[in-house]
Amino acid sequence: MVKPHQLYLSQMIEIKRRFRAIDRIIDTKKSFTKNEDIDNESAFLQVRKIVELITFSAIISDEQRYKKSRELDALENPKVKGDFTLDWNAADILIRLSKISTHFLPKPLNEMITQENEVKHFNEATAKATHDRLISIYKTASGFAHISNPYKSNFLESEKKKKETARFTLEKEVRYLKSIIWEHVKIGLVWQSSSHPNQPEQAETAWLVWFGEKGNDKIEMELASAA
Repeated sequence: MVKPHQLYLSQMIEIKRRFRAIDRIIDTKKSFTKNEDIDNESAFLQVRKIVELITFSAIISDEQRYKKSRELDALENPKVKGDFTLDWNAADILIRLSKISTHFLPKPLNEMITQENEVKHFNEATAKATHDRLISIYKTASGFAHISNPYKSNFLESEKKKKETARFTLEKEVRYLKSIIWEHVKIGLVWQSSSHPNQPEQAETAWLVWFGEKGNDKIEMELASAA
């Protein structure tokens, strides 16, 4: 059976692979597809997948808490299936996660400092991961991954503007995603099966993650308590 931290690590490796794909598109002097618009759309598809990977990874350290939350959703609304394994929309999942834990997203870290007593210390980075920003990026990326309805008002004008700003938007969103995930800690909360999933609890686990050199699939990960 795959342990939670092992599943999390595999998700992080997948994120790094997709960052590399985006970097190849951004850094190349010649268009991969011989069409910059299609290059940008291909890169935005990877951006969307990265947000989805971050979102599903956010569940892993608090899986039972999230599972219970979805079961309660089904009790409150018969139209909701309540099976968390069927959830797919990143925006919806991020909103739900924000209600059950203040630590559900990765917390970006600055470089590790080894103190005189050999204790390793990390300061939080200035970058902040927020579900609102991730949802915004998810929707922006989806706009490039899907074809717009040609019958909507101002279709030609909006498409022209979208294409003109695509590369700038892409680079901005990729910088943000890297800033929140490249070095981070993922915190899991104490879980009591008798508790309500929205009930605040102390942090219990902490997974420290470093993506390292961008040219390979290697991810370093350390397990720690969140005391």
